[in-house]
Amino acid sequence: MTLWQLDSRCVAMLKYLADSENVQTVHEIARIFNISVRSVYYDLGKINDWLQMHHISPVLIERSRGVYVTKIQSEKIKALLHNSESTPYYVISPKERHRLMLCAVLSSADPVYIDLLSQLCDVSRNTVFNDLRIVREKLNRYGLELNFENQQGYFVNGPLFQRRAVFLYYYGQLLPLLESGSYCSTSELAFLDHVAIDHIAEKLRDIERRLEVSYVEGMIHALAALIHVILVRQDVLDLQGIDTREITDTKEYLLVHEVMDFLPPNEQIYVAMHLLGSRVQINALYDSRAEQPGLVAIAEELVMEFESLAALEFDERDELISHIASHLAVSIYRYKFGIQIGNPLMADIIASYPDLFELTSKAARILKDRLRVPIPDAEIAYLTMHLGGYLRRNIQTQHTYRVLIVCPNGVSTASILRGEVEALHPNLQIVDVVGIDDIDNYLSQCDFIISTVDVNTSIPVIKVKPIITEDDRLRILSRIVKNNQFKKLQSGITYEAVMGVVGPYVDHEQLKRLKKDLYELFNPAPMVETPVRDTSIRLEDVLFANRISTVAACPGWIEAIEAVSEILLTESTIEPSYVEAMIAAVHRYGPYIIVRPDVAIAHALPKDGVNALSVAASFFDPPVAINGRPVKLMFVLAPIDKSSHLGIMKDFMRVISDDRLESILDLSDQNGLLRLVREATLQKGTVDVDD
Repeated sequence: MTLWQLDSRCVAMLKYLADSENVQTVHEIARIFNISVRSVYYDLGKINDWLQMHHISPVLIERSRGVYVTKIQSEKIKALLHNSESTPYYVISPKERHRLMLCAVLSSADPVYIDLLSQLCDVSRNTVFNDLRIVREKLNRYGLELNFENQQGYFVNGPLFQRRAVFLYYYGQLLPLLESGSYCSTSELAFLDHVAIDHIAEKLRDIERRLEVSYVEGMIHALAALIHVILVRQDVLDLQGIDTREITDTKEYLLVHEVMDFLPPNEQIYVAMHLLGSRVQINALYDSRAEQPGLVAIAEELVMEFESLAALEFDERDELISHIASHLAVSIYRYKFGIQIGNPLMADIIASYPDLFELTSKAARILKDRLRVPIPDAEIAYLTMHLGGYLRRNIQTQHTYRVLIVCPNGVSTASILRGEVEALHPNLQIVDVVGIDDIDNYLSQCDFIISTVDVNTSIPVIKVKPIITEDDRLRILSRIVKNNQFKKLQSGITYEAVMGVVGPYVDHEQLKRLKKDLYELFNPAPMVETPVRDTSIRLEDVLFANRISTVAACPGWIEAIEAVSEILLTESTIEPSYVEAMIAAVHRYGPYIIVRPDVAIAHALPKDGVNALSVAASFFDPPVAINGRPVKLMFVLAPIDKSSHLGIMKDFMRVISDDRLESILDLSDQNGLLRLVREATLQKGTVDVDD
């Protein structure tokens, strides 16, 4: 892997954080360095990529607290900076180069050759050739092809809607770089024409003001860039299958037609679709009959992938698949058109459920591969809510929200509305669907009301359209999130809150003792019997040196599972029935426990004989075979419930990731494995779905 140097601003920011003894807020860092909050986050991303390339854990970023480094990280960072150089100009990272090249080949009307891309990214021709292999792979994921001809240079073949959606996705990822003022290019490529793009953006802001709405951050700039690309490329847009009459009757279209009369008629409709995307169900404007049956199969594959990654099974699996398929039916056309709606709950979801969000991100690659469209983080957040809701459905402490639906619009409309609300979140319990005159009879039975008409009552009311819009969905989900946050605040100081404050200030060995002592203070019961919360338990908390062994000359995979399980049986964290259940599962489903080449994670269900959450591991020399596939390292996971091990599974995925897999398979001792586990536990942030 090529090591690139940090620019001087990133080096200064990293030095500042390494020297700071306290947590620093993002806004304070922005003030000190005189840059935007967006630029701070972008620089921190570059810093973390650079640190990981030097095998140092990333800077810790927590939305509720701020940015900080531990004492151990600080020492490593200072040593690295002392021996490293920085450059006074902006150095484009590999990811940024790939995004610039993608936008270049997707947006240019003129031939794109190697020399242009070399100038664009300030790298050698050989580097461009290497980068283009990655660019080609990324485009292939979305059903697009990167081709080259002598007279045309590099160009992309594939459906126009698809090409535009992919351009918007990658341009959105480039926005922090382009807005930071650090990157300068003399290229005349359309997506870098700031004057023309700013002129179009001002017209879109005029439409935004006249509509009295507020669009997703960055959406105006990205759409303006796309509109300029449309004008430059002059592609012919085919809107077959879309009921354009539904669009041309909207205020959005009328304003686009007035303000952007320089666009061809079909392109005016296309722009109006983007402006409408966050306020109506786009699938209502599109002929969806041909694609609906396939969505159930995709939803089922997504759920299966999540179950595999999270080592669990959903009880109401068919119902969950149906709900996700319904969600995809609403969302799929936004993906295809590249419409950016955002998710105002996304930051809270990522902060509250980081383990669940990361596993959902990995599972969502199924959508990208099957639908051949980019899946933004806002969509991952929605899917996280669906999956998380079903994970917690059977937990007794989970609150159910009783909802009364008021809909005087007729039986059929009321039935559709009820189905929409029921599919929105598994913890919504519909008390009844009534007219206005019957409300008083139900006030004592409901937590809030969803109504299609104005209602005057003491119970909180959310007014929605008869066919609910995306905005309606968000307001209903916001009510659930706010209620959950209020319940958390009522509970007072918790073990997790104390650990979150003091954890970064103690070294690793002290942290273990501190966790144990504080846990016993807050919970008199033995630590092994009752997990604290789903996101607090990590792999290093349950995998100890005495639970790691090396096994020589194991006769087969059945004996291998028994060998790994032996220590857990001795500790009585599992029963013999659990070992039998793991073996039976492989007989039934095949070698599904092989999660990466040479690595397996055996597991069964909590009800099969788990007494406490635990993990064991064994190296096999020579490897054992499961249906002809070799396994050198096997873990046994014993989950106590559906969710308390999600942090462990997240660490598993990091430990056996591409950049660590070779290292871990070269190990054969407890200390080496525990060191890699500790590094994975320290790693913060979420996966990059695109990469």
